[in-house]
Amino acid sequence: MNLIRTQLVSIFCLAGITASAQETDPDKKRSYNLFNPVPKSDMRVFSIDRPDVTESPMTVDAGHFQFEGDLFKFIKPRQGNSERAYNIVNGLYKLGLSDSWDLHIGLELYNLYQDADGETVEKGYGNTTIRLKYNFWGNDGNTRTALGAIPYVILPTSPVDEDVAFGVGFPFSYGINDSYSAGAQFQADFTPDESGGYNFSYLQTVVLGGTIAGNLDFYVEGMGIFAKDVTIFTANGGLIYNITPNVKVDVAANVALVDDAPTRAYVGLSFRI
Repeated sequence: MNLIRTQLVSIFCLAGITASAQETDPDKKRSYNLFNPVPKSDMRVFSIDRPDVTESPMTVDAGHFQFEGDLFKFIKPRQGNSERAYNIVNGLYKLGLSDSWDLHIGLELYNLYQDADGETVEKGYGNTTIRLKYNFWGNDGNTRTALGAIPYVILPTSPVDEDVAFGVGFPFSYGINDSYSAGAQFQADFTPDESGGYNFSYLQTVVLGGTIAGNLDFYVEGMGIFAKDVTIFTANGGLIYNITPNVKVDVAANVALVDDAPTRAYVGLSFRI
């Protein structure tokens, strides 16, 4: 835990120094809201929370809609057995509320859960997630760093969950140059246990990404989840193709590094209007 505290202090000190040099946003930009949208010509660079686990500190422009989702995802929850799940069109539907706030609704339209013998255990609609994102600074790219906060609650609308889960994440990004950037996410999660209480876990990610060639981007990422009785590590990576400035497709995977970690492979789509 001392290492975690040291990391947090270091990141926030660096971020605070950078933020002090941030240029003041024009009053005009702050005046936009859900009912007075940002003109399309003034929209910020298209930024998405997927496909890496590390999310973006940037919010959706006020008055605009954004979709980010898995068209298809394969999940092996643990190593050493053959249980698996398939997700189809599970996505985040985002709405820009103001210059610094947006709202996310996560809908898992169809899930299929199978046991070790390949028999279907449950299927149908999954959980429903409600999130808010706030950008502290760096929304418009006028600083090298950006920091956000994403409080969330997961409603147990799926056939395999019964209790609410909740938490808050703090995504951070650092622009290395015009082609490459790094990021990290610190997140506290509270998940229900069998006794009716909640287990606390801490998620930490570190990511590096950028342009490979033309409109093709990449990322590589490490993720750790630290809970009371288990520690999970995965190595993640993927490719993102920018079809237009407002449409992206991606393919990615999370590879388990320990037996209790999940392995995932997925293809996704993101767009904004």
